[in-house]
Formats: sequence, C-alpha cells, structure tokens
Amino acid sequence: MTVTKSVKYVDIPAQVAQQGDDAWKQGNYDEARSRYIEAAKLYDENEDWQGEAQVLSRLGELELSLENFEDSAKALQSAVELVKQLPDAEATYAETLIKQSKLYSSLYDFNKALQVVKQVEDILSDGGSRNLMGDAYDQEAYVHLMLGRNDKALEAYQKAATMFDKEGVTLKEAAVLRAMARLLMKTKDYDHAHDLLEKSRELYRENGDVLGEASSLSAIGCLRYIIGDIEQARKALMKSVYLYGKVSHHFAEAEALLYLARVESFNREKGDFARAKAHYKKSIELYDFLQNDTMKNAVLEEYDNFLKREIMD
Repeated sequence: MTVTKSVKYVDIPAQVAQQGDDAWKQGNYDEARSRYIEAAKLYDENEDWQGEAQVLSRLGELELSLENFEDSAKALQSAVELVKQLPDAEATYAETLIKQSKLYSSLYDFNKALQVVKQVEDILSDGGSRNLMGDAYDQEAYVHLMLGRNDKALEAYQKAATMFDKEGVTLKEAAVLRAMARLLMKTKDYDHAHDLLEKSRELYRENGDVLGEASSLSAIGCLRYIIGDIEQARKALMKSVYLYGKVSHHFAEAEALLYLARVESFNREKGDFARAKAHYKKSIELYDFLQNDTMKNAVLEEYDNFLKREIMD
C-alpha cells in the first residue's frame, strides 16, 4: 500500500487507503471504513491481491477497535484467503493472522487465539520478519496471561524482547520489558524486575517517548516502595509526576501522585506527612477535573484514613 508521490504517477488505491488511515487517526471511523472498502475494490480491479489483502486487514483492525467483531472477522478472513497461498506475501499473511488472534482474544476464545499465533510463529520461523515474530510472541504472551499461565507468558515476552532487540524496534522492546517486569514483581523477583524497568526507561528516553519513560519511572517507584526503599521510590515517582505533567497526561499524573502520597505516608521516619497531604489533595483535584468520581472518591477515602492514622500516631 505504498503511495507514490510522483507528479506523473500516483498509486490511486494506495492513496485511497491512506485517506482511510488519515480518517481513522482523526476519529472519522465511517469515513475510514468507506475509504478502505473503496481501496479494496480498486486493488481487486487491478488484480493486486496483496494490496487488497493489506487494506482488508486494516479494515478488520478498524472494526476490531470498534468492537464490531463480526465485521472484523469477515474482513480479516477475506484478507487471509487472498494471501495464504500467494508467493512473497508471507508478511501480509502473518500480520493478518496476528490480528485474527487478537480478535479471538477479544472474543475470549483463547485456545483459538493461541492456535493462530502459533501458526504465525511457524510461518516466520525460517527467516521471516523478526519484527512480526516479536509481535507474535507478544500476542502469545498476552494469551498466556489471560489463561493464567504467567511462566509461559514470561517466556514468550523474553522471546519477543529478543526479536525486537535484534531488529532494533526499541519502543516495542521497551513495552515488552515493562510487561516482563510486572510479572517478575508478582513473583517478588525485584532485582530482575528493576533491571528490566531501568532498561525500559532508557529505551523510552532514547526515543523521546515521555509517556513511556514516565510509566517506567512510576513502576520503578512502586517497586521501590514495595521493598521499603522510600528514598529511591520518592525520586522515581517525583520524576514520573513531572513528566506526566509536562505532557498534560492528567489521569496518569493523578495516579502517580497517589503512589507518591503513599510513599510519603509510609511512616514519620522515612516519609513526609505534609507532602503526603499535598500529593493526596493534588491527586483528588486532578480526578475531580477529569470528572472521574470513582477514583476521586477512592482517593478521598484513602486520604481520610491517612488523616485518622496520623492523629493516632
């Protein structure tokens, strides 16, 4: 679906498909759908089966994002049928199957989701795209998580991280490392988890991904809080709050402030109760601004309990 931006020649189907992508990004889902359907017809008229499959795969992804599962299934299966026997269309075939696996996951058919993603891994095992192989392992890990198989999920995440590292897809690698760290924290393997989170943070920073870096810092802060390292927890969470505020991600900022309040209210010796009050209040204000009454009331209750505990202390 490459667009040729030449004065003399324009790939019309690809141009229409790009219009679908642009409409999707702008939230114009009906427009995106109509453009994808139009582009698929144009590719079909040109007997460009791979181009048609790519745009149908994109359509299936759109419908999945809108939870139109039946329409998504039709589009994705049509794409699969077009390329499963087509020479030199391995990447398109594998990418579409990964989307099918995600569809089955959304429908809670995890066994089918796992079966399909394993098929992708077999297809790509002989020198296929390492980026797509990483995506496949990442999806496999998600399915194992949904099935409560944390050990298998961790193994799949490690394979995904390796693939992304070899391919230099550092943002995907960072996300996978962060997911691995969360699993390791559940098993109290804090040292390994911390190393992965620091690596994740470093990769996000190298890419200029402020939100990703802030998320890794928040996780580091929570980990340090769990093991009682209040000083390092404070440092990580303060940086996280700053970065979230810098990009005006108010929900994540409110959450990080809540974590920071818990750190400062740990005890009088290591914490700072005055700062804890300020962080609780700021978190409450942000949730109020976001009109998130559930979280606002939950933090208010926690703040009230903290005040009662402070009086008793």
